[in-house]
Amino acid sequence: MAKVLFIVANNWFQDNEFWIPYKTLTAQWHECEVASWKWWYCRWVFWKEIENTKRLDEVSALDYDLLVFVGWWWAENQYFNDETYLSLAKQWKAIAAICIAPTILSYSGIFNWKEVTWWDDWEKTQISQIEKNWGIFKYEEVTQDWKIITANWPEAATKFARKLVDFLNH
Repeated sequence: MAKVLFIVANNWFQDNEFWIPYKTLTAQWHECEVASWKWWYCRWVFWKEIENTKRLDEVSALDYDLLVFVGWWWAENQYFNDETYLSLAKQWKAIAAICIAPTILSYSGIFNWKEVTWWDDWEKTQISQIEKNWGIFKYEEVTQDWKIITANWPEAATKFARKLVDFLNH
């Protein structure tokens, strides 16, 4: 089975965007690990905690079949312009991102001329950022362009998880 790395913020990552894909992939026997900026526990929106298994600066993206970048506003606060976060994206074999994570990742250049979706604040703030970085916005819950899978927000987490399973199982 595939080896998957989930990348979350240390504080207040979006729980559905993490737990639904994580549980779906582990139920399909995929090996999942969690990384964040620093050790040890990561808190999600409702103050529950998960333990990360790696720090971002200890990770090589090439060791994983898929990188899953989990969003929510606090991910942007922690990872916007973070070179370690962006360099992981640049090393990818396959990449998935949900919510605000595609906006952050657009600054790595990996979405050049790729169709992607992401959460937007309804003022086109994030849409303009990704388009400025050469991504092609698709107003869909989940989009796949080659080995890039993106989703727009927590309500798409189940559909996102199914798309990840389909991708890894083919």
